[in-house]
Amino acid sequence: MKKSVKSLVIGLLAAMVIMQVTVASDAAPPQGAMPQMLLERESPLSFDDTLARVEENAKALGWKVPKKWKVNFRGNMKRATGKDIGPNSVLKMCEPNAAVELLIQDRYKMLTAMMPCTIAVYEKSDGKTYVSMMNLDLMGMMYGGDVAQIAMKLAPQMEQMLNFD
Repeated sequence: MKKSVKSLVIGLLAAMVIMQVTVASDAAPPQGAMPQMLLERESPLSFDDTLARVEENAKALGWKVPKKWKVNFRGNMKRATGKDIGPNSVLKMCEPNAAVELLIQDRYKMLTAMMPCTIAVYEKSDGKTYVSMMNLDLMGMMYGGDVAQIAMKLAPQMEQMLNFD
């Protein structure tokens, strides 16, 4: 019974998060609103410079960003559909020690579906470059325990990856 209540609570939290993600992100969330699962920030740099800076920042923090984990979303979508979504790329990165700390435990193996961490870089119709990533603080709150501890450690590092000064 206790396990089914926990599953119900997690399911309700996930549904609330999904509802929040579907809300238009152009406006700031109202005061007291539930946190967003995805965070978005405008970059003062060009698309290419933003991609390079995020990768440079990640590597400086000890994260791994293998070449095969860089995805040209624009090119892939254009080949698949014939439509151009504009400049859009994904950088997948991993802090291997943190990943191993979780994935060595059976109860966290399902988190593999959300690894490695992803930062998207794209241009919108306003011609500006934006970056988005998962809200690790929210992830930590949702899972608690070891996940929360790792999220508290990694969230500030991911924020540093978005330093464009």
